[in-house]
Amino acid sequence: METLRPREWHLKAPLSQGDNGKLRPGDIVYLTGPTYTARDGAYRRMLVEGHEPPVDLRGLTNVTMQSSPAGVEVAPGVYHVSSLQATAGFRYAQYMPALLERFGVKAVISKAGMTDEVRQRVFRHHGAVSLSTVGYGLGAIYGRAIERVLGVYWVEELGISEAIWVLQVKELGPLLVEGDAEGNGFFAQANEEINERLAQVYQGLKPPVFRRIGEEQGPKREPF
Repeated sequence: METLRPREWHLKAPLSQGDNGKLRPGDIVYLTGPTYTARDGAYRRMLVEGHEPPVDLRGLTNVTMQSSPAGVEVAPGVYHVSSLQATAGFRYAQYMPALLERFGVKAVISKAGMTDEVRQRVFRHHGAVSLSTVGYGLGAIYGRAIERVLGVYWVEELGISEAIWVLQVKELGPLLVEGDAEGNGFFAQANEEINERLAQVYQGLKPPVFRRIGEEQGPKREPF
């Protein structure tokens, strides 16, 4: 049986609708151009509290990453990032309608992507794609793709981990197309088969001695 290899794309930001239109779940993307990070603090400040962003995000790029770069200020206004890893995308589902509408976002880079409902209701409506980092331990590899830190904003207001980092990247990847512009999801293709066997995996497991706040043991319960 022939093994199908994922298609590989090398794209430049800002992305065009043609770029997004050719991507399919399971494809691999390497991205070059400007992108910016945003997490809880920046989302709340921009989209809930109504503060204007400190830089023209819509005019800069249409690609954003849900990440807290491992970066330090090595000189006044000069930053170095040694590692770049995304955080779980589904955590920010509530902000996606306003983010895509207000700033014209066409690609969101996160870890593990979005839920089926968000892909269908929000991303498909805007022709946007969801890209996922691949596995753990690749933060240093993603960090090497940063050519330059163009700016770090709202450090005093939010702290360096929640600040907006504007990055110039070259061949940032591999990034998995977790959701395409038509709302189709990579993980959704296998979820039904996985869920059928998930209960068996949990049978007989003892509760963990230590657990994180909000962590669930049951296979059908997960906090959002």
